[in-house]
Amino acid sequence: MPKIKYYYDSKTLRYERAGLSVFNILSGILGYLSAGLLFFIGLVILQNYLVKTPLEKSLRAENAALSYHKAVLTSKLKEANTQLDLLKAKDNQLYENLFETKSQPEIVKEDNKEEILIAGMTDFNGWATALDEKFKSLSAKALRSNIIFSESARVDKKDLAMLKAFPATQPIENFEVGRLVSGFGTRINPFHKGNYHHDGVDISASRGSKILAGGDGNVSMIKRSDLLAGFGNYIEIDHGFGYITRYAHLEEITVRLGQKINAGHVIGTVGTSGGAIAPHLHYEIIRDGKNLNPINFILEGLNSSQYHTLIEVSKRVNQSLD
Repeated sequence: MPKIKYYYDSKTLRYERAGLSVFNILSGILGYLSAGLLFFIGLVILQNYLVKTPLEKSLRAENAALSYHKAVLTSKLKEANTQLDLLKAKDNQLYENLFETKSQPEIVKEDNKEEILIAGMTDFNGWATALDEKFKSLSAKALRSNIIFSESARVDKKDLAMLKAFPATQPIENFEVGRLVSGFGTRINPFHKGNYHHDGVDISASRGSKILAGGDGNVSMIKRSDLLAGFGNYIEIDHGFGYITRYAHLEEITVRLGQKINAGHVIGTVGTSGGAIAPHLHYEIIRDGKNLNPINFILEGLNSSQYHTLIEVSKRVNQSLD
C-alpha cells in the first residue's frame, strides 16, 4: 500500500494530506514502463538462450553444414587450382615448343558465387556434390589424356627431319595477319576481272622486305624474267617428303641453285616483277604436284586468335595482286 504523505499548512496551523502532482504521476508511469521494458528484454534474452524454435534448429544445422563444406571445398579448390596451374604451364610450354609463340590467354567464365552463397543447405549440398564430381571427372580425364599423350605424341628421330622441313614458317619477315591480301581458291583476276583459281596467297609488303624460307630444304629452281607477266623472278625450294614452296614476284634473289637452306633463311626481297600490280609476295605450297592452301601451314609465331583471324581473312573472295 502506498505511503500517505502529509504537509504542515501555516494558515490552518495543522497537518494536511498531500495530493498527487503531475510530476508524481508522470514519474510513476515512467517507472512502471521502465520496469516492464526491462522485464520484457530479460524475458526475450532468456527465451533466446533457453528455447530453440524449429527454424533456429534448422538454421544452426545449416550453418554447421556450411562450415564443414566450406573447409572441404577450400581444400578441393586449392588442390584443383594447383593441378590446373601445372597443366596450363605444361600446355603453354608445349604450345611454345611447337609453334614458337605464346598461347592465347584463355577466358575463363567464373561460377556464380553469389548464387552459391545465398543458396539453402540443400542447394549448397548440391553445389558441393556437383563440384566434387566435376573435379573427379576432370582429374580422371586429365590422367587419361596424359597417358595417351605420353604414349602417342612423341617424335622419333626419323621424324625430326620431316618436322624441320615442314613449311610452317611465315614466308616474309615481320609477318602480320592484316598483310594477307588474297587467299587460296577462286579469286578475281586483276587484269581481265574474271574469276580464276588462285594457287597461292598474296601477302602485301613494302618493296625490299625480306622473304624467308618456309622450312629446311634445297633451292631447286631459280627463274628471272623481265616480262610484265607471269611469276617474274621466283624461287622454288624442295623440302623433301613431296613438299615444294614457291616464292614469286621477287625483286632480288639472294640464294643460288642447289643451295641448302634452313627455315627462316633470307632467300630474296619483295618486288613487283612479272604480272604483279603492287609489291607483294605470291606464296605457294605444292605437295606431290598438287597446290595446297598455304594458310593450313603458316602456324609458327601465331597464337590461336591470330590464326583464326588469318583463316577468316583468307576466305574473302576478292581481287588478287597477280
